[in-house]
Amino acid sequence: MKFNQKAFVIAGAIIATGLHAASVTAAETDDIKIKWEPAPSISSPDGRFEMNIRGRIFVDTAWANDSDDSMNLGATEFRTARLGVEGKAWKDVKYKFEADFAGGEVELKDAYLQWSGPAKFTLGQFKTPNSLQEQTSSRYITLMERASFTDAFELSRMIGFGVGFGGDDWTLNGGIFRGADSVDNEDEGVTLASRLTKGFKFGDTQLHVGTSFRYRDNGDDQADLRYRQRPHQHMSDRFVATSRIADSDSMYAVEAAAVMGSAAIQAEWATLKANLAAPAAGVADPSFSGGYVEASFFLTGEARKYDAKKGSFQRPNVNNPVFEGGTGAWQLAGRFDRIDLSDQQVFGGEQNTYVLGVNWYLNRHARLMLNYSHSAIKNATDVSANGADGTNSVDAVGLRAQIDW
Repeated sequence: MKFNQKAFVIAGAIIATGLHAASVTAAETDDIKIKWEPAPSISSPDGRFEMNIRGRIFVDTAWANDSDDSMNLGATEFRTARLGVEGKAWKDVKYKFEADFAGGEVELKDAYLQWSGPAKFTLGQFKTPNSLQEQTSSRYITLMERASFTDAFELSRMIGFGVGFGGDDWTLNGGIFRGADSVDNEDEGVTLASRLTKGFKFGDTQLHVGTSFRYRDNGDDQADLRYRQRPHQHMSDRFVATSRIADSDSMYAVEAAAVMGSAAIQAEWATLKANLAAPAAGVADPSFSGGYVEASFFLTGEARKYDAKKGSFQRPNVNNPVFEGGTGAWQLAGRFDRIDLSDQQVFGGEQNTYVLGVNWYLNRHARLMLNYSHSAIKNATDVSANGADGTNSVDAVGLRAQIDW
Protein backbone atom coordinates (compact mmCIF):
# COMPACT_ATOMS: atom_id res chain seq x y z
CA MET A 1 0.00 0.00 0.00
CA LYS A 2 1.30 3.45 -0.95
CA PHE A 3 0.34 6.50 1.06
CA ASN A 4 0.35 9.85 -0.67
CA GLN A 5 2.26 12.87 0.59
CA LYS A 6 -0.77 14.33 2.33
CA ALA A 7 -1.19 11.14 4.35
CA PHE A 8 2.41 11.26 5.53
CA VAL A 9 2.11 14.92 6.55
CA ILE A 10 -1.03 14.33 8.62
CA ALA A 11 0.28 11.14 10.23
CA GLY A 12 3.66 12.72 10.94
CA ALA A 13 2.12 15.73 12.62
CA ILE A 14 -0.08 13.57 14.88
CA ILE A 15 2.72 11.20 15.84
CA ALA A 16 5.21 13.99 16.42
CA THR A 17 2.77 15.72 18.75
CA GLY A 18 2.30 12.57 20.78
CA LEU A 19 5.99 11.72 20.93
CA HIS A 20 6.91 15.23 22.02
CA ALA A 21 4.39 15.07 24.85
CA ALA A 22 5.47 11.58 25.88
CA SER A 23 9.15 12.56 26.04
CA VAL A 24 8.64 14.97 28.92
CA THR A 25 11.51 14.99 31.40
CA ALA A 26 11.07 14.22 35.07
CA ALA A 27 11.31 17.91 35.95
CA GLU A 28 8.44 18.75 33.64
CA THR A 29 6.05 16.13 34.97
CA ASP A 30 5.01 18.48 37.75
CA ASP A 31 3.27 20.59 35.10
CA ILE A 32 1.46 17.88 33.13
CA LYS A 33 -0.08 14.47 33.74
CA ILE A 34 0.43 11.47 31.47
CA LYS A 35 -1.49 8.24 31.64
CA TRP A 36 -1.95 5.34 29.23
CA GLU A 37 -5.46 4.28 28.20
CA PRO A 38 -3.93 2.49 26.22
CA ALA A 39 -2.45 5.35 24.16
CA PRO A 40 -1.02 8.38 25.99
CA SER A 41 -3.47 10.83 27.51
CA ILE A 42 -1.82 14.13 28.36
CA SER A 43 -3.47 16.72 30.62
CA SER A 44 -2.72 19.74 32.76
CA PRO A 45 -2.92 19.45 36.58
CA ASP A 46 -5.89 21.83 36.73
CA GLY A 47 -7.83 19.77 34.16
CA ARG A 48 -8.32 22.65 31.74
CA PHE A 49 -6.31 21.08 28.92
CA GLU A 50 -6.18 17.51 27.64
CA MET A 51 -4.99 15.66 24.54
CA ASN A 52 -5.54 11.99 23.70
CA ILE A 53 -4.00 10.12 20.77
CA ARG A 54 -6.60 7.94 19.09
CA GLY A 55 -6.53 5.29 16.36
CA ARG A 56 -7.94 2.01 15.14
CA ILE A 57 -6.94 -0.74 12.72
CA PHE A 58 -9.37 -3.29 11.26
CA VAL A 59 -7.87 -5.96 8.96
CA ASP A 60 -10.49 -7.94 7.04
CA THR A 61 -10.42 -11.13 4.99
CA ALA A 62 -13.49 -12.16 3.00
CA TRP A 63 -14.89 -14.87 0.75
CA ALA A 64 -18.16 -14.35 -1.14
CA ASN A 65 -19.97 -15.70 -4.18
CA ASP A 66 -23.44 -15.42 -5.70
CA SER A 67 -25.68 -18.05 -7.25
CA ASP A 68 -25.56 -16.34 -10.67
CA ASP A 69 -21.75 -16.70 -10.73
CA SER A 70 -21.13 -13.00 -11.37
CA MET A 71 -18.83 -12.71 -8.32
CA ASN A 72 -16.26 -15.03 -6.76
CA LEU A 73 -14.50 -13.01 -4.06
CA GLY A 74 -11.47 -13.95 -1.99
CA ALA A 75 -9.71 -10.82 -0.81
CA THR A 76 -8.26 -8.83 2.07
CA GLU A 77 -8.30 -5.14 2.98
CA PHE A 78 -7.66 -2.63 5.70
CA ARG A 79 -11.30 -1.88 6.49
CA THR A 80 -10.07 1.09 8.44
CA ALA A 81 -6.69 2.49 9.49
CA ARG A 82 -7.31 5.66 11.47
CA LEU A 83 -5.15 8.03 13.44
CA GLY A 84 -6.17 11.17 15.27
CA VAL A 85 -6.28 13.28 18.38
CA GLU A 86 -9.05 14.51 20.64
CA GLY A 87 -9.09 16.53 23.81
CA LYS A 88 -10.21 19.75 25.40
CA ALA A 89 -9.00 23.33 25.69
CA TRP A 90 -9.96 25.51 28.65
CA LYS A 91 -12.11 22.69 30.02
CA ASP A 92 -15.43 23.38 28.28
CA VAL A 93 -14.20 23.33 24.64
CA LYS A 94 -13.57 19.88 23.16
CA TYR A 95 -12.00 19.01 19.83
CA LYS A 96 -11.47 15.94 17.66
CA PHE A 97 -9.53 15.27 14.46
CA GLU A 98 -9.33 11.84 12.85
CA ALA A 99 -8.23 10.68 9.39
CA ASP A 100 -8.46 7.26 7.75
CA PHE A 101 -5.53 6.01 5.64
CA ALA A 102 -7.12 2.76 4.43
CA GLY A 103 -6.92 2.17 0.69
CA GLY A 104 -3.80 4.31 0.29
CA GLU A 105 -5.74 7.59 0.44
CA VAL A 106 -6.62 10.06 3.16
CA GLU A 107 -10.27 10.40 4.13
CA LEU A 108 -11.18 12.93 6.79
CA LYS A 109 -13.51 11.47 9.42
CA ASP A 110 -14.48 13.47 12.54
CA ALA A 111 -13.04 16.99 12.59
CA TYR A 112 -14.86 19.37 14.90
CA LEU A 113 -14.85 21.59 17.95
CA GLN A 114 -17.52 21.36 20.62
CA TRP A 115 -18.55 23.76 23.37
CA SER A 116 -20.63 22.70 26.36
CA GLY A 117 -22.63 25.57 27.81
CA PRO A 118 -26.41 25.73 28.27
CA ALA A 119 -26.40 23.13 25.47
CA LYS A 120 -23.76 21.19 23.55
CA PHE A 121 -22.76 23.05 20.38
CA THR A 122 -20.71 21.26 17.70
CA LEU A 123 -19.18 22.81 14.58
CA GLY A 124 -17.23 20.89 11.92
CA GLN A 125 -17.55 17.47 10.30
CA PHE A 126 -19.37 14.78 12.27
CA LYS A 127 -22.18 12.25 11.88
CA THR A 128 -25.71 13.45 11.39
CA PRO A 129 -27.75 12.45 14.50
CA ASN A 130 -29.50 9.34 13.14
CA SER A 131 -29.76 5.64 14.05
CA LEU A 132 -28.63 3.65 17.08
CA GLN A 133 -26.19 1.60 15.00
CA GLU A 134 -24.73 4.64 13.25
CA GLN A 135 -24.20 6.49 16.54
CA THR A 136 -22.51 3.41 18.04
CA SER A 137 -18.84 3.38 17.06
CA SER A 138 -17.67 0.67 14.66
CA ARG A 139 -15.37 -0.39 17.51
CA TYR A 140 -18.39 -1.51 19.53
CA ILE A 141 -20.94 -2.82 17.00
CA THR A 142 -21.66 -6.53 17.37
CA LEU A 143 -21.25 -7.66 13.73
CA MET A 144 -18.68 -6.60 11.15
CA GLU A 145 -21.07 -4.44 9.13
CA ARG A 146 -23.88 -2.16 10.20
CA ALA A 147 -27.48 -2.64 9.06
CA SER A 148 -28.24 -2.25 5.35
CA PHE A 149 -30.34 0.89 5.60
CA THR A 150 -27.52 2.92 7.20
CA ASP A 151 -25.46 2.59 4.00
CA ALA A 152 -28.31 2.45 1.51
CA PHE A 153 -29.76 5.71 2.83
CA GLU A 154 -26.26 7.24 3.13
CA LEU A 155 -26.10 8.04 6.83
CA SER A 156 -22.71 9.68 7.07
CA ARG A 157 -20.51 12.49 8.33
CA MET A 158 -21.19 15.97 6.98
CA ILE A 159 -19.95 19.49 7.67
CA GLY A 160 -22.43 21.36 9.79
CA PHE A 161 -23.59 22.86 13.06
CA GLY A 162 -25.24 20.77 15.74
CA VAL A 163 -27.04 21.48 19.02
CA GLY A 164 -27.55 18.85 21.70
CA PHE A 165 -29.51 18.64 24.94
CA GLY A 166 -29.72 15.79 27.40
CA GLY A 167 -29.85 14.42 30.90
CA ASP A 168 -28.93 11.24 32.72
CA ASP A 169 -31.27 9.12 30.61
CA TRP A 170 -32.25 11.12 27.50
CA THR A 171 -30.77 12.94 24.51
CA LEU A 172 -32.07 15.38 21.92
CA ASN A 173 -29.73 16.34 19.09
CA GLY A 174 -30.27 18.28 15.90
CA GLY A 175 -28.20 19.90 13.21
CA ILE A 176 -27.99 21.59 9.84
CA PHE A 177 -25.38 20.36 7.34
CA ARG A 178 -23.98 21.15 3.90
CA GLY A 179 -21.95 18.51 2.12
CA ALA A 180 -18.80 16.85 3.46
CA ASP A 181 -15.06 17.33 3.17
CA SER A 182 -15.01 15.08 0.07
CA VAL A 183 -17.86 16.97 -1.65
CA ASP A 184 -16.89 19.65 -4.15
CA ASN A 185 -20.06 21.13 -5.65
CA GLU A 186 -20.96 24.74 -6.31
CA ASP A 187 -24.26 24.13 -4.52
CA GLU A 188 -24.01 21.47 -1.80
CA GLY A 189 -27.65 21.76 -0.81
CA VAL A 190 -28.79 21.39 2.78
CA THR A 191 -29.41 18.51 5.19
CA LEU A 192 -31.48 18.70 8.36
CA ALA A 193 -31.32 15.92 10.95
CA SER A 194 -32.49 15.22 14.51
CA ARG A 195 -32.64 12.35 16.99
CA LEU A 196 -34.44 11.83 20.31
CA THR A 197 -33.59 8.95 22.68
CA LYS A 198 -34.68 7.75 26.09
CA GLY A 199 -33.09 5.10 28.31
CA PHE A 200 -34.82 3.58 31.31
CA LYS A 201 -34.71 0.56 33.60
CA PHE A 202 -37.40 -2.10 33.99
CA GLY A 203 -36.21 -4.23 36.87
CA ASP A 204 -32.74 -5.44 35.94
CA THR A 205 -33.33 -4.81 32.22
CA GLN A 206 -31.87 -1.73 30.55
CA LEU A 207 -34.18 -0.41 27.84
CA HIS A 208 -33.65 2.13 25.06
CA VAL A 209 -36.07 3.75 22.62
CA GLY A 210 -35.48 6.46 20.07
CA THR A 211 -36.55 8.10 16.84
CA SER A 212 -34.77 10.18 14.23
CA PHE A 213 -35.44 12.22 11.10
CA ARG A 214 -33.36 13.45 8.18
CA TYR A 215 -34.18 15.66 5.20
CA ARG A 216 -31.72 16.12 2.30
CA ASP A 217 -32.00 18.61 -0.56
CA ASN A 218 -29.32 18.04 -3.18
CA GLY A 219 -29.28 21.73 -4.02
CA ASP A 220 -28.42 21.65 -7.72
CA ASP A 221 -31.73 20.30 -9.10
CA GLN A 222 -30.02 17.19 -10.46
CA ALA A 223 -30.63 13.54 -9.74
CA ASP A 224 -27.48 12.89 -7.73
CA LEU A 225 -29.04 10.81 -4.95
CA ARG A 226 -28.98 7.03 -5.33
CA TYR A 227 -29.59 4.09 -3.00
CA ARG A 228 -27.56 0.86 -2.93
CA GLN A 229 -26.15 -1.75 -0.58
CA ARG A 230 -23.74 -4.68 -0.45
CA PRO A 231 -24.72 -8.11 0.98
CA HIS A 232 -23.04 -7.53 4.37
CA GLN A 233 -19.47 -7.81 3.17
CA HIS A 234 -17.64 -4.58 2.39
CA MET A 235 -15.53 -6.03 -0.46
CA SER A 236 -18.54 -7.61 -2.17
CA ASP A 237 -20.25 -6.31 -5.29
CA ARG A 238 -23.64 -4.62 -4.95
CA PHE A 239 -26.72 -6.59 -5.95
CA VAL A 240 -29.42 -4.11 -4.91
CA ALA A 241 -29.10 -0.56 -6.22
CA THR A 242 -30.93 2.28 -7.92
CA SER A 243 -29.53 4.76 -10.40
CA ARG A 244 -29.22 8.45 -9.49
CA ILE A 245 -32.91 9.25 -9.35
CA ALA A 246 -33.64 11.86 -6.66
CA ASP A 247 -32.81 15.46 -5.90
CA SER A 248 -34.12 15.31 -2.31
CA ASP A 249 -35.41 12.78 0.21
CA SER A 250 -36.89 12.43 3.69
CA MET A 251 -36.11 9.61 6.14
CA TYR A 252 -37.93 8.64 9.35
CA ALA A 253 -36.61 5.94 11.70
CA VAL A 254 -37.43 4.30 15.02
CA GLU A 255 -35.11 2.25 17.25
CA ALA A 256 -35.26 0.12 20.39
CA ALA A 257 -32.89 -2.01 22.44
CA ALA A 258 -32.76 -4.05 25.63
CA VAL A 259 -29.86 -5.40 27.70
CA MET A 260 -30.72 -8.27 30.05
CA GLY A 261 -27.53 -9.38 31.76
CA SER A 262 -25.34 -11.08 29.15
CA ALA A 263 -28.12 -11.01 26.54
CA ALA A 264 -28.99 -8.03 24.36
CA ILE A 265 -31.43 -7.31 21.55
CA GLN A 266 -31.87 -4.27 19.35
CA ALA A 267 -33.96 -3.33 16.33
CA GLU A 268 -34.48 -0.40 13.96
CA TRP A 269 -36.79 0.43 11.08
CA ALA A 270 -36.48 3.30 8.61
CA THR A 271 -38.54 4.53 5.67
CA LEU A 272 -37.34 6.96 3.03
CA LYS A 273 -39.34 8.99 0.49
CA ALA A 274 -37.24 9.79 -2.58
CA ASN A 275 -38.34 12.87 -4.48
CA LEU A 276 -37.61 12.12 -8.14
CA ALA A 277 -35.69 14.74 -10.09
CA ALA A 278 -37.48 13.88 -13.34
CA PRO A 279 -40.62 11.84 -12.64
CA ALA A 280 -42.45 10.26 -15.55
CA ALA A 281 -46.08 11.17 -16.12
CA GLY A 282 -48.34 9.38 -13.69
CA VAL A 283 -45.44 7.93 -11.64
CA ALA A 284 -45.38 8.78 -7.93
CA ASP A 285 -42.22 9.29 -5.90
CA PRO A 286 -40.97 5.92 -4.61
CA SER A 287 -40.68 4.98 -0.93
CA PHE A 288 -37.93 2.65 0.27
CA SER A 289 -37.50 0.94 3.63
CA GLY A 290 -35.07 -1.07 5.69
CA GLY A 291 -34.50 -2.44 9.15
CA TYR A 292 -33.18 -5.29 11.27
CA VAL A 293 -33.49 -7.29 14.46
CA GLU A 294 -30.23 -8.27 16.17
CA ALA A 295 -29.54 -10.41 19.25
CA SER A 296 -26.31 -11.23 21.07
CA PHE A 297 -25.13 -13.15 24.11
CA PHE A 298 -21.84 -13.21 26.05
CA LEU A 299 -20.94 -16.80 26.92
CA THR A 300 -18.40 -15.58 29.49
CA GLY A 301 -20.72 -13.40 31.57
CA GLU A 302 -20.02 -9.91 30.24
CA ALA A 303 -22.73 -7.48 29.14
CA ARG A 304 -23.10 -4.90 26.40
CA LYS A 305 -22.44 -1.46 27.86
CA TYR A 306 -25.17 1.09 27.21
CA ASP A 307 -24.82 4.82 27.92
CA ALA A 308 -28.19 6.57 28.25
CA LYS A 309 -26.45 9.98 28.30
CA LYS A 310 -25.24 9.32 24.74
CA GLY A 311 -28.05 7.09 23.52
CA SER A 312 -25.60 4.47 22.20
CA PHE A 313 -23.58 1.38 23.10
CA GLN A 314 -20.03 1.79 24.37
CA ARG A 315 -16.91 -0.31 24.96
CA PRO A 316 -17.70 -3.54 26.84
CA ASN A 317 -15.66 -4.65 29.83
CA VAL A 318 -13.80 -7.98 29.67
CA ASN A 319 -13.88 -9.98 32.89
CA ASN A 320 -10.82 -12.16 32.23
CA PRO A 321 -8.57 -10.64 29.56
CA VAL A 322 -6.03 -12.87 27.85
CA PHE A 323 -3.03 -10.80 29.01
CA GLU A 324 -3.99 -11.68 32.60
CA GLY A 325 -4.13 -15.39 31.76
CA GLY A 326 -7.87 -15.47 31.15
CA THR A 327 -9.94 -16.68 28.22
CA GLY A 328 -11.10 -13.24 27.13
CA ALA A 329 -14.77 -12.58 26.36
CA TRP A 330 -16.75 -14.74 23.91
CA GLN A 331 -19.90 -13.41 22.28
CA LEU A 332 -22.44 -14.97 19.89
CA ALA A 333 -24.60 -12.75 17.67
CA GLY A 334 -27.25 -13.00 14.97
CA ARG A 335 -29.21 -10.58 12.83
CA PHE A 336 -32.05 -10.57 10.33
CA ASP A 337 -31.70 -7.58 8.01
CA ARG A 338 -33.93 -6.28 5.23
CA ILE A 339 -33.60 -3.52 2.64
CA ASP A 340 -36.25 -2.78 0.00
CA LEU A 341 -35.26 -0.50 -2.89
CA SER A 342 -38.13 -1.37 -5.25
CA ASP A 343 -41.22 0.81 -5.56
CA GLN A 344 -43.27 2.45 -8.31
CA GLN A 345 -41.16 2.09 -11.49
CA VAL A 346 -37.88 1.65 -9.62
CA PHE A 347 -36.60 -1.93 -9.29
CA GLY A 348 -33.45 -1.59 -7.22
CA GLY A 349 -34.27 -4.84 -5.44
CA GLU A 350 -35.16 -6.38 -2.10
CA GLN A 351 -32.43 -8.01 -0.02
CA ASN A 352 -33.11 -10.18 3.03
CA THR A 353 -29.99 -11.21 4.94
CA TYR A 354 -29.26 -13.57 7.82
CA VAL A 355 -25.97 -12.96 9.63
CA LEU A 356 -24.31 -15.11 12.29
CA GLY A 357 -21.23 -13.98 14.20
CA VAL A 358 -18.71 -15.01 16.85
CA ASN A 359 -16.55 -12.42 18.64
CA TRP A 360 -13.51 -13.08 20.80
CA TYR A 361 -12.42 -10.09 22.88
CA LEU A 362 -8.81 -10.59 23.95
CA ASN A 363 -9.16 -7.44 26.06
CA ARG A 364 -11.18 -4.23 26.01
CA HIS A 365 -9.29 -2.87 22.99
CA ALA A 366 -8.70 -5.94 20.78
CA ARG A 367 -11.02 -8.54 19.30
CA LEU A 368 -11.31 -11.12 16.53
CA MET A 369 -14.58 -11.42 14.59
CA LEU A 370 -16.03 -14.17 12.38
CA ASN A 371 -19.22 -13.54 10.36
CA TYR A 372 -21.27 -15.66 7.98
CA SER A 373 -24.10 -14.12 5.97
CA HIS A 374 -26.66 -15.34 3.45
CA SER A 375 -28.54 -12.78 1.36
CA ALA A 376 -31.61 -13.52 -0.78
CA ILE A 377 -32.31 -10.96 -3.52
CA LYS A 378 -35.41 -10.39 -5.64
CA ASN A 379 -37.09 -7.66 -7.72
CA ALA A 380 -33.62 -6.31 -8.64
CA THR A 381 -34.04 -6.14 -12.43
CA ASP A 382 -32.31 -2.75 -12.52
CA VAL A 383 -29.03 -4.44 -11.45
CA SER A 384 -27.31 -6.32 -14.28
CA ALA A 385 -25.38 -8.64 -11.93
CA ASN A 386 -28.65 -10.43 -11.10
CA GLY A 387 -29.68 -11.42 -14.60
CA ALA A 388 -33.01 -10.92 -16.31
CA ASP A 389 -35.14 -12.38 -13.51
CA GLY A 390 -33.86 -9.93 -10.90
CA THR A 391 -33.20 -12.70 -8.36
CA ASN A 392 -29.95 -13.89 -6.82
CA SER A 393 -28.40 -15.05 -3.56
CA VAL A 394 -25.04 -14.36 -1.95
CA ASP A 395 -23.09 -16.26 0.69
CA ALA A 396 -20.19 -14.55 2.44
CA VAL A 397 -17.68 -15.27 5.20
CA GLY A 398 -15.67 -12.50 6.85
CA LEU A 399 -12.81 -12.43 9.35
CA ARG A 400 -11.61 -9.32 11.18
CA ALA A 401 -8.67 -8.57 13.46
CA GLN A 402 -9.37 -5.32 15.31
CA ILE A 403 -7.49 -3.08 17.73
CA ASP A 404 -8.08 0.49 18.82
CA TRP A 405 -6.41 2.95 21.17
